[in-house]
Amino acid sequence: MNQKRNRKSLCFIGYFTFVIMLVFSLTATSFVPVADAAAGQTLTLDKLQYFKGESITLSYTGAGANGTDWVGIYKTGDVPPGAGVSLRWVYLKSGDGESSLSNGLAPGTYDALFMLDDGYEIVDRKTFEVVERVPVNGVTLDQQDIILSEGETRILTAMVTPANANDTQVSWTSSDPAVVSVTSTGDSASASLIGNSAGKATVTVMTSDGNFTSSADVTVEPELMLQSLIESAQAKYDAAVEGNEDGLYTPGSKARLQLAIEAANGIANDSNATKEQIDIAKTELRRAIQEFDKKRITADVNGDGRISIGDLAIVAGGSGKQQGQENWIENADVNHDGKVDTLDLEMVAKAILQ
Repeated sequence: MNQKRNRKSLCFIGYFTFVIMLVFSLTATSFVPVADAAAGQTLTLDKLQYFKGESITLSYTGAGANGTDWVGIYKTGDVPPGAGVSLRWVYLKSGDGESSLSNGLAPGTYDALFMLDDGYEIVDRKTFEVVERVPVNGVTLDQQDIILSEGETRILTAMVTPANANDTQVSWTSSDPAVVSVTSTGDSASASLIGNSAGKATVTVMTSDGNFTSSADVTVEPELMLQSLIESAQAKYDAAVEGNEDGLYTPGSKARLQLAIEAANGIANDSNATKEQIDIAKTELRRAIQEFDKKRITADVNGDGRISIGDLAIVAGGSGKQQGQENWIENADVNHDGKVDTLDLEMVAKAILQ
């Protein structure tokens, strides 16, 4: 009797085990391909920000063989089908591939959704932004005529207009790196100039968008004795004329240069002056000369070698701004008084008519 019961128990256990294995096998057969397919379905965009009207290029993997998997574009936060029809869409060819969508989308943030079989099962999503294109219309430099001594370093800064342009990147070149080498610093809007040897060279900045350029003439002088530097500064002082017209120097600028010359003379005439004091005097006088050069009025605001309506437009664009304010344009302050107003406009307009 016990043997019979044991045989029944063994048969039941064997049957139960067979059923469990069969159920597991069927479940695994139906589950694994779906998991594999989901893992292999991906969507990638060629960039995260597009200009309005710029084509959207997407790459995908694992699209179904039936050709009804698709990508739809929706405003970020909108979820289909409740969100309604997609703003843009495209069917995906089987397997892996690439496709493009036209972009007449309004500026804003959007989601690209990878969905299956003409339905709304989302297997991947990518978020991107559409922005208005603001093109560059010019570039200016904060200095046009630069004098360096051998071994001296100077920072030259470019101002791309308008300030809200999408691409404000610039590149720098020197016409003679043996005389002046130029290296962009940080965000590339500024460059470091190094006077390598005596001579003249032109440093040019060019915008990535539109290839607009502006140049500065750089003169590298041999390392001068203090007395020679004083004589050079005095000659510059004697030749300068103050006034409110193109080519003149702003009123009061000569007096500041004269004070620096007198201070340097005091050291030069002191027989007990140390080398350190002489070097400091040379540095201070060079700085004063550089500041004096900045006070020269130039109506050629964009530095292209001529005075035109383009210069007037730059000044008009900066009108009403004061130094330190957002979107301040240094070169638009023609008379160097720390603000852009009607006086600056009048000086450029007068220079155009001459």
